[in-house]
Amino acid sequence: MKDNTLDFLMKINDLQKTRRYGNYPNFSESTSDHTFKLILIVDYFYKELNLALNYEKCICLAIYHDFGEMDLDKDIDIKENTDKNIHKNKDIYEMEKIKELSKTYYNSMEEYYLEYKNKNTEEALFVNACDKLEGMIHPLSVNKVIMNHELFATYADKAVKNFPKLMPIYQQIKDMLKIRFEEWGFEWKKEYDSVFNKD
Repeated sequence: MKDNTLDFLMKINDLQKTRRYGNYPNFSESTSDHTFKLILIVDYFYKELNLALNYEKCICLAIYHDFGEMDLDKDIDIKENTDKNIHKNKDIYEMEKIKELSKTYYNSMEEYYLEYKNKNTEEALFVNACDKLEGMIHPLSVNKVIMNHELFATYADKAVKNFPKLMPIYQQIKDMLKIRFEEWGFEWKKEYDSVFNKD
């Protein structure tokens, strides 16, 4: 056992303190909240779809995909979630943080993080699509008006298109979102459903 094991256990506790910035202040969650839900979703769809992927890798990708967000809200104002410069700074911050954590604790953190970001394996494409679905389910479950609703309407399109086995559940999520749009007084545009068109 490494000398810094206790330090690592204390450090990962910071994940529950890091507030995510999406759709703040209508709702927010911690990085650990989001990550735990993603792990459950990945596990569920892996089994439900009987996927011939590396299960352990899928779970590890889910665990570490946002590990670089640790302490993020100490350095970046989560209220500025629509500012493109914030997103750029967030990416830089995450990469620096994951390198630091990986060097301090174990190298596989950075390996999983980069595989997820590069999306160059089927496992990464699957977990990325699940991640985007989770990002849509959360605001729908709290039923509060979504900021940047036009962006949100197609939020998971690219990711799910890259892993089309999730299209059926994505259709159900979009159907629920259409109802929410009507409740919120937003127009549901034809192009919001273009991801389901046959190419």
